[in-house]
Amino acid sequence: MRPLWYVTLAWALQPLSTAAQSPEPVAVLSADSVEMAEVFELRVEVPVPGGSMVYFPATVPSTGDVESFTAVEWRARRGANGGATIELTYALIPFGMGNITLPPVDVITMPLEDEVDGQNIPGGSIVGVWEERQPTVRYTRSIAPPTIWVAPVYSADDVVAGMSPRGPEDVVGFSWSWPSMALVLLFSTVTGGAVVTMTREWLVNRAEPAPVTPHGPISLDQARRQALAELDRLLAAGPYPAERAHELYQESSGIVRGYVERLDPEWGPELTSTELMDRLKSRSPDGAALAAEMRTAETVKFGLLRPGAEPTAVHLTALGAWLAGRPEVRS
Repeated sequence: MRPLWYVTLAWALQPLSTAAQSPEPVAVLSADSVEMAEVFELRVEVPVPGGSMVYFPATVPSTGDVESFTAVEWRARRGANGGATIELTYALIPFGMGNITLPPVDVITMPLEDEVDGQNIPGGSIVGVWEERQPTVRYTRSIAPPTIWVAPVYSADDVVAGMSPRGPEDVVGFSWSWPSMALVLLFSTVTGGAVVTMTREWLVNRAEPAPVTPHGPISLDQARRQALAELDRLLAAGPYPAERAHELYQESSGIVRGYVERLDPEWGPELTSTELMDRLKSRSPDGAALAAEMRTAETVKFGLLRPGAEPTAVHLTALGAWLAGRPEVRS
């Protein structure tokens, strides 16, 4: 068996070349054997024909032997014949022992439908939210991962020798040192009393907060320029990994909403983003492009969609282009 460091290095440096040679999905593991509760990765590559709708779960089905440690991380790249390849990485943690069979991963690739929300990927395809998938058996691929060996925490010789789990005396019971427990309780009581006294004095003696000088009103053009500057700042700070997508899309959509609310007093924070975009499309002919980006932001903020660096840069650029071309503020 190869050393674990060698397998890990090969995992980190080499892509799944077999996926480029075969139209079938490929699944590999970051290690062929692990310790119990040692996190490892399942990596799946799925070819996606051009013009498809793709759905995949955020976690693998939990079993008594293994479950997901974190949500899936994914990215897409251009594939053969004008399609794409989706790379899924699931972090898993084992609790069983011996040769463990991992649960299959279901991936749906079906023809693209009109009026479908999701994240665009190469080949004109879209990644949708798993919870919004349509029930289908025809387009579902059930990808079976390889098995993995989880080293037992004890050997057969230990069992024969009479090894058994220890009792709970070291957790709770009369084996405690009661003098030590009394000292701990006394120290906790004194510390808690001191904290309460200091907090009360701080609440009584704290100074009133200094009044905040209100900013004067600014014009729509100034608001637009401020929003553009904020988007440029976010774009310059990139590229953004998928794990920062929720934070980034929340901030970018907030910047645009702050500007849009100045266009009409009735477009305030009490409206949802969907309601706001519907009203904007009815007023502005170029509002459809903005509405699509804001729908993507809603899916990221409230769903499981986590775009990578390239889709995020396209998102920020599209928002900036819409702000730069606003007819309400052109001179």
